[in-house]
Amino acid sequence: MRILLCISLFMATLVPSAAWGWGSQGHRTTAAIADRLLNAPARAAVRELLANDLDAGGHPSNRHTLEAIANWADEIRDTSMHHASWHYDDRPVCGNAMRSSYCSEGNCNTSQTQKLLAVLGNPSVSTRRRNEALKWIVHLVGDIHQPLHAAGNDDAGGNDVRIELVGIKTWDDINLHNAWDTPLVKIALGTGRRANTPRNIDALAAEANSLLGTEQLGTPRSWAAESNELARTVVYDFAGFACRLSPPGVIRLDAAYQAKAAGVIRKRLLLGGARLARVLNQALGGAQ
Repeated sequence: MRILLCISLFMATLVPSAAWGWGSQGHRTTAAIADRLLNAPARAAVRELLANDLDAGGHPSNRHTLEAIANWADEIRDTSMHHASWHYDDRPVCGNAMRSSYCSEGNCNTSQTQKLLAVLGNPSVSTRRRNEALKWIVHLVGDIHQPLHAAGNDDAGGNDVRIELVGIKTWDDINLHNAWDTPLVKIALGTGRRANTPRNIDALAAEANSLLGTEQLGTPRSWAAESNELARTVVYDFAGFACRLSPPGVIRLDAAYQAKAAGVIRKRLLLGGARLARVLNQALGGAQ
């Protein structure tokens, strides 16, 4: 049984996660960067809000950091607490669209992130509600920095586009969204088969903080706009792309595509972490 378990865990590193934003590694990396960039008041507030944290089953989680709770919003997807539409703003990559077409009644990532930040920053709200708001925010800020969580081409955010990563062996057929969630993240972070947070996370946090010094903090909507533009110019920049039409067969993404994608992903993970820390410092630590 122990041998079978080891084999299963090894194979799991080769299988892309379901399309719920960055895979576990990407979300944990963004949150770990934010952990290191919190100011003292925000750090204390996070510690207090997570003191009695519960997992998806309602049991004590013993999770006390942003990194540890980064994937809670995916873990609850089979429970009544989950809201699938909160994970994305699927604005089309071709043409223009009314916001109501991809954010019906505010049930999308950007609208909910703004609402949750207001809940988190309100000390008169119950600790349990603020705790869940924090866990959602940590995940949703990561999500919206993934280009395919702010874009689509009538293809379920890239899920309907079958692809092959040239030179990279995966356990099964994968799609465009899968690729940007997991295997391309590993390339971007240089972690090989490791699925954990990169060992150089402190250096990445310092770089992320410097990066935000040259980039605007922005808002959830502007982050989504950035991601949508990257989807237009990078994600869907492959032979056979056509507006509002999933390509037939399997699209081969070569080394040049992978290198460009990895550069984009690395920057989005770092920006996501720095921006997450900044909005939490504002909501919990009084930073302007």
